[in-house]
Amino acid sequence: MIRNLKIYPIFNSKGMPTIMVKIHTDEGFFSASIPSGTSKGKHEAKELPMGRIIKNFSKIRSRFIGKDERDWRGIDGLLKELDGTENFSKLGGNLSLSVSIACARAAFGNEIWKIHKPRMGIEFPIPLGNVIGGGKHLGGTDWQEFLVIPHVAKSPREAVEIMVSIWASLGEELRKKKILIGKNFENAWMTKLDDLKTLDLLSDVSDDWKVKLGIDFASSSLWNGKRYVYKKLGKSLTPSQHVDFITEVAKKYKLYYLEDPIQEDGFRQFMILNHILGKDCIIVGDDLYCTNSKRLRKGIKNKATNGIIIKPNQIGTLSLADEVVRIAKENEMVIIPSHRSRETDDDWLADLTLAWDAPLIKSGITGSDMAKLNRLIELWEEIPEVKMAKLPL
Repeated sequence: MIRNLKIYPIFNSKGMPTIMVKIHTDEGFFSASIPSGTSKGKHEAKELPMGRIIKNFSKIRSRFIGKDERDWRGIDGLLKELDGTENFSKLGGNLSLSVSIACARAAFGNEIWKIHKPRMGIEFPIPLGNVIGGGKHLGGTDWQEFLVIPHVAKSPREAVEIMVSIWASLGEELRKKKILIGKNFENAWMTKLDDLKTLDLLSDVSDDWKVKLGIDFASSSLWNGKRYVYKKLGKSLTPSQHVDFITEVAKKYKLYYLEDPIQEDGFRQFMILNHILGKDCIIVGDDLYCTNSKRLRKGIKNKATNGIIIKPNQIGTLSLADEVVRIAKENEMVIIPSHRSRETDDDWLADLTLAWDAPLIKSGITGSDMAKLNRLIELWEEIPEVKMAKLPL
């Protein structure tokens, strides 16, 4: 039984305010803290400021005391009922998710990888590590994240070791060449290189380390309503020209993972790109879907992508995110649970990646994200009969 709930104003990895909710039950205390994004899709759940969150919490707190924490889906339903909007604009998606995750932890004794019946032979995800950054996350490129994928790793620890080694050696090489600017929000390197020169550099890295490459294009930030504007590369492209450009880049550099290569409402261009590249690349929707089942169903109907980013704070409760995962998996889409750029040191994303049997997890390489990666390493040692996932394509 839920005996009490408390809310704590804390700070995220960027030093900005966020919240932690702690639930007290007969079995102990269970908490969850919530990250935030820098590059946000316009269809995400509403994130409210701290003052309103604390006022909202004081109004709804009593409705949860006395509830059975094991009924975590019922708790999520109550959150949705109390809010009464499509995007949690009344309570705030950051408040609703913190209560939702904390309650799920209480229901499963902090082992929320068990939200679905535990199975034998659990597969652990291959991490996607952000090594060079740009766009709204800051850096020398128009594209937001350049990712390495250590698919040859035989364990989570080995995967992390590969990513950290690549990140460190890249930093040293960039420093020697005097083209290093510093580190951005996600501890990815910022350089003086443009997007294509960055890919030239990383192509050599992928060969040396036997990793695959991916990009989070964050194309909505390039879109002015009519054209895609590249300030670093000096390009201004129509939607069809942009599809051609992304196709050319993906083929030339043998990209495996393409996240948000098209702006967030460009379902038709996504479909064209998926038709061209979908057999060889994971075409991933993040801003396109915002972990929203209605938008996902539209994408499935249009055959827009073969992969989807899952960010629970985009939708507001664990149950709603779980429903999106179910729909995506029924339609054979690749599931990629993902961190946010303004993270906390909470590690619940790692558990959910296992619960959803996702073959990939997206994270930063150092900083707050290390908690998620360390949680995977911990669970690898504790869960019997485990193995690393294989690349979906």
